[in-house]
Amino acid sequence: MEEKIQRFFEENSKLSLIEFHKKLITTSHKIYGIETPKLRKFAKTLAKENFSLNEFGTSHEEILLRGFCLANMKLSDTETIDEFEKFSNKIDNWATCDMIVSTLKNLKTENGYKYFINKLKSPDPFQKRIAIVGLMDYFIDRDNTNLLTKINDENYYVKMALAWYLCTLICKDFEKGVSSLKQFTDKFTRNKAISKCHDSFRLNKAQKEFLKTLKI
Repeated sequence: MEEKIQRFFEENSKLSLIEFHKKLITTSHKIYGIETPKLRKFAKTLAKENFSLNEFGTSHEEILLRGFCLANMKLSDTETIDEFEKFSNKIDNWATCDMIVSTLKNLKTENGYKYFINKLKSPDPFQKRIAIVGLMDYFIDRDNTNLLTKINDENYYVKMALAWYLCTLICKDFEKGVSSLKQFTDKFTRNKAISKCHDSFRLNKAQKEFLKTLKI
């Protein structure tokens, strides 16, 4: 690990956060226990210094830091895709997936859309989750239902991502979201999406009551 990163990790690691993160996520990577806001701030500093993305190891925080640095670098969408692809296979938990994907805002392009669509074909559940979260974050206005209903994966984190996508769509455009929801025949995915909608402040009581009638 590069000396500057090593020093930062040593100064900011907290044992209490290590234990907290271990309860929150399941990962094969070492956890240092560093607050996410500090990682984001440090990433901005490294990005300004043109820090090499090849300097990072494979700990939970280094993967996050690498993603946050990538988001702060002035790269084209294709360059961002190339760099992200180099370490995306190290993402093995929902938190890392969701936090990094949500920062890669320059992938809201046609190249980005094609990239996420292609990742839906991956046999790896977290590659699929990357794709679903990317489509939700940047392309929720497109009609992706036909693609998403074809996903045949029993992995919990894939199904939860699909439910999250549907809830987000329903909250954004109720009629369109309901139409998409009806096309999902998987009981867990549909009912979990409805449950998430029930917890949302963006929907009114009548809408929530209607959604309950769509449970299977």
